[in-house]
Amino acid sequence: MNYVVIPALFAVWAAYITYIFIEKEESFLRIRIKNAGKKYKTGSRKLFDNILEALKPLTAGNIKNIQVKNKIKELLVRVGAPSSEDDILDFENKRLMFVLFVFIGCVVILSIFRTLAAVSVTFIALYFAYKFPEMKLKKIIKAREKDFEKHFPDSIDMLSVCVEAGLGLDSAIERVGKEFQAFSPTIGYEYIRLSQDVASGLPRHEALKNLTKRIRCKDLQSFVALLIQSETLGTGIAQPLAVYCDTLRNRKKQRVEELVQTSSAKMTIPMVLFLLPAMFIVILYPSVIKLLDALKTM
Repeated sequence: MNYVVIPALFAVWAAYITYIFIEKEESFLRIRIKNAGKKYKTGSRKLFDNILEALKPLTAGNIKNIQVKNKIKELLVRVGAPSSEDDILDFENKRLMFVLFVFIGCVVILSIFRTLAAVSVTFIALYFAYKFPEMKLKKIIKAREKDFEKHFPDSIDMLSVCVEAGLGLDSAIERVGKEFQAFSPTIGYEYIRLSQDVASGLPRHEALKNLTKRIRCKDLQSFVALLIQSETLGTGIAQPLAVYCDTLRNRKKQRVEELVQTSSAKMTIPMVLFLLPAMFIVILYPSVIKLLDALKTM
């Protein structure tokens, strides 16, 4: 019985710890509300905060490695989260505490089973406990970039329409961001953040370069180069933007055609694995039955 109950309890405990400590992509309003309600923390949350404070010296020593620090900062930037020194320290601190709780759980498991397999599972669990926050961030980054690349041509179409209607570029970017919040959170968030960065006094070319750091997309890089060139030369943006929209439509059409052309080759393996065996069974089954009956009568 213990062989079933103990692993199940360990799995539930690990899921609970993961839910608490893994970073989530949150809005700035939610972060402000959370910070405003810190004085109402529960006893368990206070305990976790005390553990975080105790781990800070170890965390500070860990992020002294420039490569580790730059890697965490790049991940946070591409997720769209704050990436200051305190944010990097907080991320690494929570990750080490997650590893600590997994280590405690593994010690409990080792005290019960005491086998070589349990030791191997412990090392594997600790490795994945350390890498899991990074993998989660990379998953979020991949989803954001995929969503951005999917809806980017449509957003440029709308941006071109807004500019041709008489809106300024900054106002048009903000309007497109608000319109796209409903069905593309990434586009909406990035466009509104770009507009807010420019409104706060950051030069437009710097805000655009920061956008390319958060979202790695070839179409976006060419679009940013177009805007920076137009701003540098002092030319109008409406006509180049309309030409760029046509270019994006052609690229999107080419991508769809490539997918259609490669779909037949991709369907070959599923057909061979699933469709052909079923066809052979339907065709050969009557003959096999008759052959077996004939062998029984002999």
